[in-house]
Amino acid sequence: MRGSKRREADFYATPESAFRPLLPFLHLMPDHIWEPAHGDGRLVRWMVEAKLEATGDDLKDGYNFLKDDSRRGCIVTNPPFSLALEFCDHAIKHAPNVFMLLRLNFLASKKRREWWNAHKPDALFVLSERPSFTDDGKTDATDYAWFYWGKVHKGFYFL
Repeated sequence: MRGSKRREADFYATPESAFRPLLPFLHLMPDHIWEPAHGDGRLVRWMVEAKLEATGDDLKDGYNFLKDDSRRGCIVTNPPFSLALEFCDHAIKHAPNVFMLLRLNFLASKKRREWWNAHKPDALFVLSERPSFTDDGKTDATDYAWFYWGKVHKGFYFL
């Protein structure tokens, strides 16, 4: 996104092609799924269509995930990238199962090195196709994965 104008509230909706391959893994979650940055509600809608128990909320509706200390069974979200580390940190403190859609290069940073050493993901679900987060359908020049913290999944998965 270098050189382009950022969208308001860092809203880059998850494309269906980046989410659908994750659904079989979500069916193994033992609890209700919470989407704390649901934007237009598409992830919740797709989970409910897939017969998963899921709900969510969003900052645009007055909900602030980073100020919510509620315990959740499972959190699944594409966080605003400007707050991705804060979302990851908060989520893993409040849920035993967490899935975050992040750039793979989010792993590479001096700023985040200490955090990653203390909070290694238990699994990575690497997207084999680069998603498009824009309305023009052009794919991002970056690789993405669903990062998972929890006990259900272990290792690397290629979606």
